[in-house]
Formats: sequence, C-alpha cells, structure tokens
Amino acid sequence: MKSGDHVHTSRPANEAITAPVLLLVEGRDEEALIQQMCAHWFGSCMQHIDIECVEGLNNFPRRFRALKVRPRALLKVVGVIADSEEDPAATAQRWAALFKEVEPHLVNNGIPCPCRKLQLPGDDTPGAFEALVLAAWAGDAVADCATAFRDCVMPHLGQRTLAQKDKVAVHAWLSAKLGNAYGNVFKAQEKHPDQPLLDYDHSAFASIKTFIEGLLTEAEKSTANPTAIPTP
Repeated sequence: MKSGDHVHTSRPANEAITAPVLLLVEGRDEEALIQQMCAHWFGSCMQHIDIECVEGLNNFPRRFRALKVRPRALLKVVGVIADSEEDPAATAQRWAALFKEVEPHLVNNGIPCPCRKLQLPGDDTPGAFEALVLAAWAGDAVADCATAFRDCVMPHLGQRTLAQKDKVAVHAWLSAKLGNAYGNVFKAQEKHPDQPLLDYDHSAFASIKTFIEGLLTEAEKSTANPTAIPTP
C-alpha cells in the first residue's frame, strides 16, 4: 500500500463509524492484508470503507454488539469477515443469531443498515484466512515443501486447529523464502516491500473481492446521493 492511501483502521468500540461501509475482521494480519487488497482493487473507493480489527475471535461478539450504541450517521452496510474455524455450520449459526440480535438496531433515518458475512475459507469449509494464503501459493516449490513440513510435524505437536496447522506452513514458507522468521505475511511484506509475497488478483482471494464489491454496491444504492459512492 502506498503511504498516501487513505485508510481507516481499527478503532475503540465506542468511536463513531466514519464511512458508509464498515468491515469487521478478526486479527491485525487480516486487517492489514485486506487494507492492501482494497487499495489494490478499489483505489479511491477505499475512503468509503472503515476496516476494523476486533482484536481476536473472542472479542467478535462484544464488538459486533457494540454497533447498537456506536454513532453511525454515515453507516449504510456492515460486513463481517470471519474464519469458519473447525465447524463452519456452527460458525454460521452463531453469526445468524448475532445478526438477528443486532441488525434491528442499525437504522439511520429510517433506513436499515444490513449486515453481511463472509466465512473463510468458505461457507462449508473448515479453516481460516491462512488457507487462502496457502492456496495462493499453490504450485510454488517452497510452498509445497512448507505444507509437507506441516503435515510431517503435526502428529508430534498435539491437538491443533486447522488455522494453527496452516500457520505452521505459512511461517515455514516465509522463513525459507525470506531467510528470516516472521509472525505473519503482513510483517514480512513490510520488511520486503520490493518482493510481492501475494498476488491479490489470485483466484484464492476472489471471494473477498466479490464480497467487498457487494458491500460498496449496496451502500451506493442505499445512499440519498447515488453518485456519492462510485461503483468499483
């Protein structure tokens, strides 16, 4: 991302929402990467999106419920990008219950602000954001070795979630490719700005792009001024 790009980042749970589209994500790695993706895909439309990190899975329900009392004069639509975790159906049920609880309270000038959800890596697929990263690296020889390493060590590491398993492969790829250990892709990219680590136009990330495009389009249709939010 260029230093001049206008980006909204994580805010306190009681702070005003300052864009028509609010996008909630779980962690800072997702927040940083999705900011970069949006800047790449949508350019100037970034100014119409608030991207907020809820600081971890356990904080998601609390931060989502806080939307009921946050100032939101500009808000048109809320998007949630959530990991499927181990049980995609249970994750979908939890979010359906949260949407049912919170969505009726999100009204501006008599106009409802709908809530939309994207589960990663898919509605019916267990796992997390890291699965998309590994899919984008498919065919890379180092990535093949990294996933083989993951599969080799897992029986010796006790119980791990799919996300934790995939993080082993991501960390192994970063260490091998770059010669240093990094906690996540974003930190690695910051240290190596001239070496692109992900192709944001890879099909692995298409669901994210389509989801955010849909949020921007929905916000445009609900605004009093149809030209206020350019369609990406």
